[in-house]
Amino acid sequence: MQIDDPLENAEDVPGAQSLTRGIDLLLLLGRSSPLTFRQIQDHLDLSKGSLHRLLSALRSRRLVRYDRDTRRYAIGATVMSLARGALDRDATVRACQAEMSRLSQLLKVPCCLYVSDDDSVFVLDAADPAGRTVRVWPRLSIEDSTPGQAILAGRPAGQKNEWSADLQRILSKARALGYVASYGDPLAVAASVLDGEGTVVGALCCQFDAAGTRPEKLHEAGQMIREAARRASHHVGVTQRLNEQGIAPRPKTGFTGRVHDTGRDYVGESPSWCAQTGRLWWLDVLAPALRWLDVETGQSGRTLLEGLTGGLALTTGAELLLSGENGLSLFDPASGAQTALIDPEAHRPENRFNTVGVDPQQRMWVGTMPLDNLEKSGTLYRIHPDLTPEIIVPEIFLPKNTVFSADGRHAYLTEQDREGGHAVLIAYELGDDGLPVSRRALLQGSEAQGQPAGLTIDAEDCIWVAMRGGWSVIRLDTEGKELARHALPVPMPTALTFGGVDLDSLFVTSTYLRLPPGYNDIAPLSGRLIELKPEVAGRAPVRVKLERP
Repeated sequence: MQIDDPLENAEDVPGAQSLTRGIDLLLLLGRSSPLTFRQIQDHLDLSKGSLHRLLSALRSRRLVRYDRDTRRYAIGATVMSLARGALDRDATVRACQAEMSRLSQLLKVPCCLYVSDDDSVFVLDAADPAGRTVRVWPRLSIEDSTPGQAILAGRPAGQKNEWSADLQRILSKARALGYVASYGDPLAVAASVLDGEGTVVGALCCQFDAAGTRPEKLHEAGQMIREAARRASHHVGVTQRLNEQGIAPRPKTGFTGRVHDTGRDYVGESPSWCAQTGRLWWLDVLAPALRWLDVETGQSGRTLLEGLTGGLALTTGAELLLSGENGLSLFDPASGAQTALIDPEAHRPENRFNTVGVDPQQRMWVGTMPLDNLEKSGTLYRIHPDLTPEIIVPEIFLPKNTVFSADGRHAYLTEQDREGGHAVLIAYELGDDGLPVSRRALLQGSEAQGQPAGLTIDAEDCIWVAMRGGWSVIRLDTEGKELARHALPVPMPTALTFGGVDLDSLFVTSTYLRLPPGYNDIAPLSGRLIELKPEVAGRAPVRVKLERP
């Protein structure tokens, strides 16, 4: 049910009539095509002098613009800038963007993020399968609309006892299903999004054409939207914390690499070069999607994946090894089939597996991390080619990107210093059995230079580090001494690897979803794939040869 236009119901506040008239004028222009002076005057019932003064004041602050050719008034640049800034800073919007984009592509319909405002709901952001479009979505009653009912269902049961019996039945069913399905015209399905503390902050909603849409399709969509809302809920808490992350000053040295036209990744991760196919493979973790670039032709692609996927490794066959929300699996790029392998933490659904590292003996080092909370610990595993898991470190915080020296005697990875709140690059000395015998810190993250994130090793056994928040990648020797620093056009690089025919290109992934507020405009290339020529070659990745029954 659509609610009334606020302009028709608004009450004046004593002593603030001029302010409310100016707000009414902005609301009118925001909901209309450009209007003439007379049209505005007729709608607001203002005198010529009063309206002229209001328009002059608003134009002086660029809240309203005037087209001399058409003699019409419209919303000004300042309002647009405020709206963009508010959306950029809103943790719920940023946490839901990947899921909205994914749903709109899968379901071929727009996906909206609704939030509540007293007894109504309105669209805060939307994704459209046809690309970014401008739409006006009406405000809806919270009790009579599908997204509003999804928001109510996400609130504690019994919070409002005066709900009608019909609404109580709808909410009870929604809590059982995890989503609300409406069979009106248009058909709609919605599921609530919660923050890190379990408080409902909005709802994801998709609408469908009543003609030709079977009831079972609504429920299939409901399951997809429910899972998307669950993943978005995990992102909300993380995004709220990332709003506090500092960004180092931009390097004064210029960027000398290449930015590939592969589109933006929400969170690019786990790049790996495959000489057999001539492709660079990587992941968009929060989409979640498998990405690829044909280095020779420049062609690129994206395949949507099931569940959050953080790690990728090559196998001796054509399949790719993936790690994520449901443990380890094999993915066949040719058919799109994904086959589950092993999930050592099936008993911990609050965790997911992160990036995969492969040691010289083809054993996979992979850690787990919480889906929704940076403060909980995970576990670092070593998984043998026969899929036998063993625990290496039983309690570790955000383990990421394990890489190995050429002789297999040292392992390097980044993890979180829980007390200091910074990422740390750790070096492990390994014994004859390949297990750690000692541990030392090589590099501590800071706001002045960024946080160590993704790692790779070059042919000279030096370590390359993506400095998240530091606008750069750096090269270290095995003692942690900085040997080189390469500036990037993005503040948040995430991971890196060597690739190309001669392994002389350094490919760097990045993120734009996890930028602190305001940085989308400062660094518009964020989320893109970057290529550097560092004048040193890398090593070919170790491929996993699985020993399955």
